[in-house]
Amino acid sequence: MPKNDHYVIIGNGPAGNNVAAFLRENDKDARITIISDENIPFYYKPGLTRYIAGDLTASELMVKGLSFYREKNIRLRLGQKVDKIDSERKIVFLNHMEEVHYTQLVIASGSRARVLPSMRSYAACLKHITTYNQVMEFKDQIQAANEFFVFGGDLVGFKFINMLRKMNKQVFLLIYPNAFWPFNLTDAMQKTIVKNLSRNGVNVLANDDISQIVENENRYQILTEKGLEKHVDLVFSFNGLIPSVDFAKGCGLDIDHGILVNERMQTNVIDIYACGSCAQIYNPKINSYTTSIGWPNAVAQGEVTAMNLLGDHRVIEPVGRKYFDLEGVKIKTTWWEKVEDV
Repeated sequence: MPKNDHYVIIGNGPAGNNVAAFLRENDKDARITIISDENIPFYYKPGLTRYIAGDLTASELMVKGLSFYREKNIRLRLGQKVDKIDSERKIVFLNHMEEVHYTQLVIASGSRARVLPSMRSYAACLKHITTYNQVMEFKDQIQAANEFFVFGGDLVGFKFINMLRKMNKQVFLLIYPNAFWPFNLTDAMQKTIVKNLSRNGVNVLANDDISQIVENENRYQILTEKGLEKHVDLVFSFNGLIPSVDFAKGCGLDIDHGILVNERMQTNVIDIYACGSCAQIYNPKINSYTTSIGWPNAVAQGEVTAMNLLGDHRVIEPVGRKYFDLEGVKIKTTWWEKVEDV
């Protein structure tokens, strides 16, 4: 590769960091820049609930500190939000309109909490913990509060509920079958989850919906369509994640829920790749684009992306566990193949 290459990576999670580390290992001279809208280095997102509970310290949550990027000569730009991409001129525009020029671009921007259209009018009342910044904002409130209302119930939500129970908090869960997007929760799966959660002291509401949320003197009144009324300290929403790709719209990329890529993580636009949970990968076995979740899949996609940036022709394969066990129910971590029950 020419020495004046500038690899720009949008996103500071496992996919983006693995792209950067593998590129530097195999290309000592190229410029490498990671752009992140968060203001801290690479951290372990699955450990956020343990951090809230006090089982992990802030330093233990970090995967790589600033010294790593200095040693590897990788420029890390934190707290920088990407506004748009000009794919013809190969420019990434930051939100204050600074221009970052690239020769090859990797989008590894991850996902953000999904707010259902029916809940947007109550968005100000709903809290999320999908990022470190959100955890820092709500950590003290979570520790001080006693009563919680959780709407939805995705994978992160159930980790959060288990954490609250271990902290002896009272939890009301309105389980929502569509919370597992892009996965489907069947009636049988929901029944099993409700049964097991109830045994563990969680107050589960099923086959209902929120009709109103009212904030009053730092407390919240929840009214449901079936007429139930709950008063709690905090309200959290866990309804799955959606790819953080708004900044990529309008630059010529093919986008469905996420950015569409082939088996080599290439987009339809030359010199732009995408990997991690923001990407939908073409799967020839089922003739469709698929999404994989989980840390191991993101790491593998990052490595394959870097290898192909360097001129290889490597095809992605799924890795890690095929299922998460969720209160007695198996949830697939990948759509990459037709996974049979085991």
